[in-house]
Amino acid sequence: MAIVRIGLNPGSPGRTRSAQVVCRDGVARIVATAAKPYDPTADAETQTRQALALIDERLARAGSDKSRIVIAQVLVSDMRHFAGMNAAWDAWVDQANPPCRYCCEARLGNPDLKVEIIIEAECDMDVARRSAAAA
Repeated sequence: MAIVRIGLNPGSPGRTRSAQVVCRDGVARIVATAAKPYDPTADAETQTRQALALIDERLARAGSDKSRIVIAQVLVSDMRHFAGMNAAWDAWVDQANPPCRYCCEARLGNPDLKVEIIIEAECDMDVARRSAAAA
């Protein structure tokens, strides 16, 4: 089955760095961070809410939603941000269909970035193809 890429993230001038959503065999893979430019005054809870809003938007473009997330990988720049990230996550996650999730501390690509979230979810390949064609 073909790979479907939805949305592009800019890289170096004139270059693409990554896709916003990659779908294959009915599975969407999505990575999200806080809104850019990163606000150094935003706490981890705020940045997590921003990343989760992007995930909701990107899941919809792949014909999915948070109830269909299989696994989430959460990276925090410092484990002191764990409680704030959890507050936003717990308020957002589908309580009837929670995914597997793990969290670890990682050096993220920008000193103002506190949280990055990677998910895999079931998706509708027909919707994903239409979204990719419309982009």
